Amino acid sequence: MTVTDRFDSRLAHVGRGNAHYFIGTELYSPRLTVVRATGDLDHGSRADLAQAIDEALRGESVVLLDLSAVTFMYTGSASVVLDAVARSAGRLEVFAPTRPARIVLDALGAATIGADPRAA
Repeated sequence: MTVTDRFDSRLAHVGRGNAHYFIGTELYSPRLTVVRATGDLDHGSRADLAQAIDEALRGESVVLLDLSAVTFMYTGSASVVLDAVARSAGRLEVFAPTRPARIVLDALGAATIGADPRAA
């Protein structure tokens, strides 16, 4: 087992109105960046999510988008994810989308994004 400490973290708790979400970026190595999203990814989070993903993809590392703590996902936020995956040339991987995120991603035709490869 390999344990890697993260060596850079840009985290910001963002809340708009009654909806609360968190989007943070963690750089674990020159080859791995994690964008972590939690809470309600509603229409107010769309721009913040797009900015975090875009900044992470500017480098050369693989970007892991962690959706394991998303409690709600607006279709606009899901579209940000799908657009980013399409233009990332395989460098953006979606990790552990929760049921609310999975439902929206599936509805938009992205049933294989974030799917467990062991389930095939």
